[in-house]
Amino acid sequence: MREALTALRREMKKQGISFWISPCQDAHGSEYISAHDECVRFLSGFTGDSCTLLVSAAGAWLWTDGRYFVQAEQELKGSGVKLMKMGEPEVPTLEAFLRNMLKEGEVLGFCAELISAKQGRRYLQIAEERGATLRTDRDLPGRVWKERPARSKEPIWVHAERYAGESAAEKLKLVREEMREQGATVFITSALGESAWLTNLRGSDIACNPVFLSYLVVKPHSAAIYLQKEALTPEAEAYLHSQKITVKRYDRFLKSISLLKNERLLMDSAVASYAMLEALDQSNELLDGLSPIYVLKSVKNSTEIEGMKACHIRDGVYLTRFLYWVKKHIREAGERCWTETELSDRLDALRAEDPDYVSLSFPTISAYGANAAMCHYSATPESAAAVEPRGLYLVDSGAQYLDGTTDVTRTVAVGETTEEERQDYTLAVIGMLNLMGAVFPYGTRGMNLDTYARQAMWARGRDFNHGTGHGVGHLNNVHEMPVSVRFRPHPDPRRDLPFVPGMVTSDEPGIYIEGSHGVRSENLILCVPHPDYEGFYTFEALTMAPLDPEPLELSLMKKADIRRFNRYQQLVYETLAPLLGEEERAWLAQLTAKIKKDKKDKHKKHEKNGKI
Repeated sequence: MREALTALRREMKKQGISFWISPCQDAHGSEYISAHDECVRFLSGFTGDSCTLLVSAAGAWLWTDGRYFVQAEQELKGSGVKLMKMGEPEVPTLEAFLRNMLKEGEVLGFCAELISAKQGRRYLQIAEERGATLRTDRDLPGRVWKERPARSKEPIWVHAERYAGESAAEKLKLVREEMREQGATVFITSALGESAWLTNLRGSDIACNPVFLSYLVVKPHSAAIYLQKEALTPEAEAYLHSQKITVKRYDRFLKSISLLKNERLLMDSAVASYAMLEALDQSNELLDGLSPIYVLKSVKNSTEIEGMKACHIRDGVYLTRFLYWVKKHIREAGERCWTETELSDRLDALRAEDPDYVSLSFPTISAYGANAAMCHYSATPESAAAVEPRGLYLVDSGAQYLDGTTDVTRTVAVGETTEEERQDYTLAVIGMLNLMGAVFPYGTRGMNLDTYARQAMWARGRDFNHGTGHGVGHLNNVHEMPVSVRFRPHPDPRRDLPFVPGMVTSDEPGIYIEGSHGVRSENLILCVPHPDYEGFYTFEALTMAPLDPEPLELSLMKKADIRRFNRYQQLVYETLAPLLGEEERAWLAQLTAKIKKDKKDKHKKHEKNGKI
């Protein structure tokens, strides 16, 4: 990767640029991006999806969050790039670093399409404060990346209303109502998940995300979608026409919005690119606010909720069959050792047999032993570890189905476990079930709920360096804002919205011990009205997959913890058992049998599966 950085520095020198910023981002503010936009990977070798690279003639620095610290340290070795651990003491933010490093007369550069309008304004302010200038009209990585993949143009297809629950025209009506509330005459969004949700169209321009490259412009009496027309199927084109949405060319978007005059434009500067901001005529009034779609699509309608429940049951069957196979075959493998990728391939194939399967919802994380200490570990056939009959195996996986999206993590014992592994596994399970059972009033935000998942860990000096929960789309991006459960305050208070019924979040506490092991337990949960207390909410489990009782350390569990564990296991058994074969059903009955403490030695005891 040093060659790529050397080539970039040559181009920087030629263009007179002192510092170059490369984010892991595309022109749409996407979390996950296509191969065409993997500039950070090309320049540094880091494969994570949440990072920003800064390059100067003298050095290179990469900022990423706690999910990727272990991974980044390994992947950046020998690259000439220094890891900057975001949120850690004495590690400056990128902005603070620039304020200290940028000198008068120097030039700060980035590609305007790959930086948000909000962030671009901050970089401009820093440059002005330091007496430097800004250069945003060049794509320097593109100039030195000779074998850059072409922009994706996968087919765009219709997501039927029997799954979506509403027509695009009905959704447009809701958006226009919000526009009137905010006094906007034009609404613009570049977010791919928002265009997909509103138009009831789907694509696959970004792996595992059923979205397509597009921009959306809505006015009181018209709407236009800017997309790559060669990707549009006849059925999708006909549907857009029936919903009175005009199709325009993707590459004409910036020119088109530059022609808008004297409008009140509703646009989210945290998502819209700096290039969009630069293109707008000064006669327009910019209403920098949350996209109406941002909130609307996070609250699932009744059809979407029923679809999410249905696909999670089917998904639970596939995962249960997989876990049964793993628990059985790893211990009986003898000299045959199954690798992490062989196991993930097996699970992926089970899901792909579903008639409503579209794709994975993210690349399956199949991690054994110390590899599970990397939250977003990615095994390859060349690097995959053999899963031996001892310790813990973690699998974090999910799929996109026509009727919904799944995301689930299970950690299981594949042999004898250490006391530390059992303790950490138990604390993660306690945290997940505790959050899932939370009762909270109207107005409660994710930050209020986060401690449910961490209390047991904190009591024993454990913690995890990532959020506890993220929103999940419906056949859309598996990470969907504004829903989140987090320990730290949201950097943008506007996005810290309270939970309301219909919102779906992940619930995934974990513990990661570098060089030893990692554990995580994850369910998707649905916010619902509390059945007994007016004005209060709780969560309903969407994920239906058994938890492994084998590595539990029951001495750490209170009666309420055991009660929650048994209730969930019983629900899983009653839901999945009729859909399994005889051998798998018998195994599931044993796995989900009641657990309880032995008052004398506190070892596990299992009772025959029955009502709890």
